[in-house]
Amino acid sequence: MRRFAPIKTLLFISFILILSACQTAASSVLPADLPVEVQPTQTEPTKLNHPTSTAIQTSEPPVYIYQPNPDLPGALQEQIKTAALTQQSQGSSNEGTYTFEFGESHAVGNWIYVLAAPFPTVTDEVSFIWLENLWHGRPEDGISTLITSQEDLPALTSVLGEPGETVSTLPKADLLETAWTTRHTWAIIPFEELEARWKVLSIDGQSPIHKEFDPGKYALTVPISLSTAGSGLNELPPGLEDVHFSNLDPSRITTVMLTGVTALVRATAVGMDERGVLVPGEHIAPIMRDADILHISNEVPFAEECPPHTMGGYLVFCTDESYMELLRSVGTDIVELTGDHFQDYGEQGMLFTLDLYAKEDLPVYGGGKDIFEARAPVKLEVKGNKIAFIGCNAKSANFAQASETSTGAYHCDMDYMAQAVRELRAEGYLPIVTFQHEERYDWSPNAQMVRDFTIVAEAGAVIVSGSQSHVPHYAEFYEDSFLHYGLGNLFFDQYGIAQYTDVGFLDRHVFYEGRYLGVELIPIQFIDKVQPRLMTDVEKAETLTIMFDTMRMWWKNENNQPVMPDWK
Repeated sequence: MRRFAPIKTLLFISFILILSACQTAASSVLPADLPVEVQPTQTEPTKLNHPTSTAIQTSEPPVYIYQPNPDLPGALQEQIKTAALTQQSQGSSNEGTYTFEFGESHAVGNWIYVLAAPFPTVTDEVSFIWLENLWHGRPEDGISTLITSQEDLPALTSVLGEPGETVSTLPKADLLETAWTTRHTWAIIPFEELEARWKVLSIDGQSPIHKEFDPGKYALTVPISLSTAGSGLNELPPGLEDVHFSNLDPSRITTVMLTGVTALVRATAVGMDERGVLVPGEHIAPIMRDADILHISNEVPFAEECPPHTMGGYLVFCTDESYMELLRSVGTDIVELTGDHFQDYGEQGMLFTLDLYAKEDLPVYGGGKDIFEARAPVKLEVKGNKIAFIGCNAKSANFAQASETSTGAYHCDMDYMAQAVRELRAEGYLPIVTFQHEERYDWSPNAQMVRDFTIVAEAGAVIVSGSQSHVPHYAEFYEDSFLHYGLGNLFFDQYGIAQYTDVGFLDRHVFYEGRYLGVELIPIQFIDKVQPRLMTDVEKAETLTIMFDTMRMWWKNENNQPVMPDWK
């Protein structure tokens, strides 16, 4: 086998390679003035990969340009702007437009409106048929006019149809004052424009301020849809796959329920012993538990050796530890200790009571082991809303003797109370101030109550409430603050003692995104010395009429003229 080429063959190949290299080197140094003959090449020219116009339209992703819709509510337009979904047009051939409009074709959210009346309105609920008839110019009863803003008219028209002559448009800033000063006039406003002087009316059982609210079953839910009509592009614009626009996020609503007098003694306690500890709350516990924060003003201390209760009229009170189960069952979240009877069983009883509440993980205010604890506010943050409670006893110091060295309720120092409220507001809290004030068996407060309530309202309290009254008092607004001078009894045996001692209120306050939206008054009726229940519609209308008539009697302007029309 031959494994190597002959030497002659190798020498010949080397000679050929050297000759080729010399010729290449010589051609690179030819004088510039010598003619060079360029031979045509037979190689195919290189093809550049430029896409055709058709390729641009199919290979590049489409560009969606947002087309503003002037019919959308202003707050929705701000949400769209904040979402940063828009692009500037570049004049490309693959651009298309999209917009948002009213409808359900490609839902991306909803806008919630409310039917709102002035706060002193007896009616709580209407039907959609009633509202629709009023909207189309066919009023069925005393309400003859609906007002709304021009900005919101397109959204409302999309769900209610073209309005009749009963609908008027006004500047947003004029809606509340017009409704308050014009008889038979209600309004439709966006949820985000609610404030405390409005009363939200349910429609067929649905209300945006209730936890069971279902937008799909509510007559004033306006669906928002994405539209690419006429753009020639059928794909969903990028960034909009999970977008949801709305003016209501139920997870950010906080409800606070304030209550009146609780004293689990005398006939109430006898009934609890005979019929069961939970009997007082049997009819109203569900609505109380529904609150995010349930306030109880328990005036009476617990005692380790509390004697058996009787039906008499004695005024030195204590409560058996087993009665704590009633407070648990109604969903108590915070306890006020400003009551007159907190000291009835001395320091030992007060300390025992404070220890029980601590074991239940229940914050307390208005009373404590010393003045520093008693006057300290309780600060809570629930669903993003910062709410604080602070309270005091405004009666004689004999009822409130907390000091630097002694246990008890806090006696009101109004300078301190006002300063504490201002500091809470500076920290971002919405203060609720509750008083154990003078007792009046009448619907109207006295001058001292009005003065003290006004002091803390001027300091920034959003709610001022009276926990002392055995008869409900009327409510009013002081600038942006809601003042309810007394709520009546919650659990106490004054049924039949005097006119209206068998009537009380649960005040359900609503907060949203750091704002106070208002209150829902829930009247209760005692059926005996042990149990209250929710009022019937007829009873509720009668009770609210008494309250609002009393408000009209007392609310005067600087010329001592009534400032409230006669709503019914």
